[in-house]
This record gives sequence, C-alpha cells and structure tokens, in this order.
Amino acid sequence: MASSEFSAVDWIDRLTPALTNLAKAQIPYLEEYYKHNQFVQVFEDWSNGETPVFPLDDLRLLYAMARRGNIRDGEGNYAPLCEVLDPVRHILRSHPTLARVVSPIIGKDEFQMDILNSGGLTYTTDLIAGLIARAAELSEDGFRTAAAELNRLLDPMPEAGQGGVPGELDVGFDAVLFYGLTFKHRLDIADGMVVLPLEQIRRFVDQNLVNELAPPGAGFHGWRSMGAVVRPFHWRPEFHRNGRFGDRVPRNPGKFFREAVIFLDLLAIAHATPVLYLATMENCIDRSAGRLLGLADRKNSHNPGRSVQSFDGFDLCPEPVPAALDEAREAFKHRESARFAIVSTEVSKLSEALVREGRFPDENRFLKVAIVLERMYDLPEWKISHKLQNRASLYLGSDLERQERIQKGIKEFYDTRSNIVHRGSNNVPPKERFESFGKGFDIAKQTLFKLLREGPPENWGEVLPQTPQK
Repeated sequence: MASSEFSAVDWIDRLTPALTNLAKAQIPYLEEYYKHNQFVQVFEDWSNGETPVFPLDDLRLLYAMARRGNIRDGEGNYAPLCEVLDPVRHILRSHPTLARVVSPIIGKDEFQMDILNSGGLTYTTDLIAGLIARAAELSEDGFRTAAAELNRLLDPMPEAGQGGVPGELDVGFDAVLFYGLTFKHRLDIADGMVVLPLEQIRRFVDQNLVNELAPPGAGFHGWRSMGAVVRPFHWRPEFHRNGRFGDRVPRNPGKFFREAVIFLDLLAIAHATPVLYLATMENCIDRSAGRLLGLADRKNSHNPGRSVQSFDGFDLCPEPVPAALDEAREAFKHRESARFAIVSTEVSKLSEALVREGRFPDENRFLKVAIVLERMYDLPEWKISHKLQNRASLYLGSDLERQERIQKGIKEFYDTRSNIVHRGSNNVPPKERFESFGKGFDIAKQTLFKLLREGPPENWGEVLPQTPQK
C-alpha cells in the first residue's frame, strides 16, 4: 500500500479489534506455556503500588513458537492461535514504514530496528506483543491507544512545532543521577537542562540501577533525597530491511554530562552540603515506549560516578534553599568564561571537601579547603595564614566588623587544621572541628562566587594592602 493511500485512522480501526480478539484467544496458550515453562517471575518493585509489568518476554516467545510451529508436539497445536495472530500481522505490516522494510515473502517478517545508538533484529510478532503489553498498562481503551502511539512512533521525526507521540513516549533523557538534596519540584537550570526529583523520571531509570548506586538506606524516605539533572530530547526508532543498516551518526550527549556535574558541584558548594553524582546515563527512553516496541528490558547504559560508601542514606537530606539555588545558577552562567577556567579545579575540590571519606576524613577536608583558599588568593608559601587573613578580609569584607570576623574565622580554621595535623583529629573536639571547618568553607565559598561574578584584582598585594593582624 502506498503511503499516499495510507489512513492512520483506518489502520488503527482495523488493528484495535484484531488485537482484542488475539488477547482473548491467546489466554489458554499462555496458560499452557506456563505449565511447561515453570519459573519465578520477578517484577520491578517500586514500593509504590504499581501493578506488575506485563510478561512481554513470555508473549514474544509464545508468538515465536507459533511462527515456527511446535516441533516437539506437532505444528497443528498453534493453528487456532495463528488464525487470530496472522490478521494482526498483516494489518501491522500494511503500515508504510513496516511495508518498506518487511520482506514480501510470506512468513519473512523480520527487520532491523534501531533505537538511538543500539538496534537488532525484530519481528512483527515482537511489535504485536509490545502492543498487548502496552495496552495492559493503560486504564481504558488500551488497544486503540497503544495502536495510536505505535503509529506515531512509526512515523518519521516530525517538524518543529508538530505534535509528538501521545503520552510523550518519544521524549528521552540524558541524565546525571545524584544524591544529596531533596527536590520536590522541577528546577530549570539553563540551555534545556532541568533538575527533576527521582519520582518524575522513574519511567526512564531502571530501579535495580538505583538500588545499586544509591546509599543503602536511601529508599527509607522513598528515594526523596535522590534526583537527576536531565536534558530532554525527542527520538524515533529507525527501521531497515534485514541485513541492512542505516547510516545514522551515533547520538552524542556532547558536553552535557560535564556541565551537569559542574552544576551539581556548584549546588553543593552553595548549600554547603554534599551532592554526589552517582552515574551518567545517556539515551534513556520511557520504559513504556520500549515495551510498545517489543523490548521487555532495555537497561540504562551508564557510567558510575562518585561512591556513596560514606553515607547510610537514612538521614533525609535538606531541601534546596532559594538563595543558594540562585547563587548556584548565577555561577553556572559563567561556566564558559575565562574566570571559571581559572577556578574550575577549586570548584571540584570544594565540592569534594564536603564529603567525609577515607581513613582520615577531617584531615582531607581541611587540606582541600586550605588548598582552595591559598590558590584563589594567590598566596606565597610563607606566612600563609596571616596573608590570607588580610587578603580575604579586604576582598570580602564591606566594613571593619565583617573584616575582623573573616580574619578570626581564617585564624580559627588554620589553628584547628594545625591541631588536627599535629595531634590527630580524634584529639580535637568534634564541635571545634565542625565549627572551624564551616567557617573556612564559608569564606572559600564566598570567595569563589565573588571571583566568578567580578573576577580577581590585577594584583592582590597592591590592590589589597595588608593591615595589622588583630
């Protein structure tokens, strides 16, 4: 059938009752299948009342046996099922996209289906199984809705402004999964980048991967301290004749992952709380879209990030503070500037300093903050504390009272660091360590954000003359 003669409405109208008949007719065959293929079914558990996922793989295998005939028990066993399966196959392959790639030879229903950067051999019966699996997820008029969704996925990518697939099944994500702040709502960052709570991306992320990457107790609070920086995109599957492959250039997320991690570092610094990126994941598609296309289990491709071994996950992380969010977003705007290039290492180190990890966590934290301060203020290797007090107080302090407070904070920070180095952290009271670190980190944070906003003076020594130490 030529594409000019094709009517999507007519195709859906014919496909809907055919799928309904097939779903009824296959019930005894599925029951018989389970009698001879006993196993424990493992469904995804989100602990939120979701119904179990339809056993798509089992239906694909049943249809495959019906296609080939059951050699063990004789081909006649599947004849009644094939009588209702074949009309669905014929209607399905009459779609122009499939008619172009499926062989005209009867029984040769295989073709190549590529989704983003992966693909493989697919049969029309796999798509039929996907339609029934997708319909099982829908509350009403499931077969018609699933057929309408598949029709739009089979269409080429629409022009800008045209409608997408119903249910936004053609929306995918590149994502950076993180732990450390409790986002309840969407946060727009810049250039299409968005922060979403985990609840809003569950359709795209495999829960087993979340279990693997998150702190052990993160599920205690319903995964509320987890979220993702994402960048949405639209996609369509590509179809080719069996043995032929398209010339599509693999999709590349570009610099998104690097920039998302930068934003998470700035978010952590602005809130003075750890925000760890757990993994980068590219080409995440809606799991319902995968099932609709006959893919029962399309795992997320990911690269692991920071370890969470220092966190048990049972403490609910703080919610974002509007002022800190604004500070992080404002600093993020400078990520391509020469100013940011100068302090990019300091951004990473300050974020890392918020995490207590390793055999000597306090020594490591104090050392990282000290290195950041000394580099940002371009300090020599002698009289560091004294010169740092002078430069920081005059760079950050708007009045004498604030300058004195900054000087005292730096002196306290370096005194505590010296005590930890010479006496060991266990011999320095926890309260002293906590308060001194907080003061040193806060001064480093203020300096970093001001350097990004205004830049450093041309010469620290000349522009900020030293004053007597109090």
